[in-house]
Amino acid sequence: MCPELESVRRETAQAVGGASADALSRAPEGKWSPLQLLEHLVLSYTATTKGLLRAMEAGRPQRAERTMGHRLNSVYVLGLGRFPEGIEAPNHTVPRDGLGGDPLRRFNDALVAMDASLADAERRFGHRTRVLVHPVLGPLTAQQWRRFHLVHGRHHLKQVVARLKAQA
Repeated sequence: MCPELESVRRETAQAVGGASADALSRAPEGKWSPLQLLEHLVLSYTATTKGLLRAMEAGRPQRAERTMGHRLNSVYVLGLGRFPEGIEAPNHTVPRDGLGGDPLRRFNDALVAMDASLADAERRFGHRTRVLVHPVLGPLTAQQWRRFHLVHGRHHLKQVVARLKAQA
């Protein structure tokens, strides 16, 4: 697994390891629980994987023009490693069904599948090619997707840790 995603895997295991199912399912009013945050990450990994598989099946990367907004958001997220507050999750990444009895395994499986798809797309299209379009950041290379998922994962892991600490 690439270093960025391995870091997310390790930090997630550390954040939720040993937490009870009850602790993972509790949330402040109007906020997602730690379990829902993990599901959101899993859904984002799955969406990236599906998009990459569609691009590879089509034999070409997904195309879109990079707007000034995409560029500015990319500098903030990919360059500075910050995640903007107040951006609503796309509908397909909003938690709904749960992750079942072994959420960490489901998380790891989705992360590994996405890592493999990013590596496949990079081999197929080249490391400089923007392979898939992010709804806020625009078209990204495989390495930029890795960076996005590192920043995004850490953003939500801070929330997971804070919610679990608040319960202790």
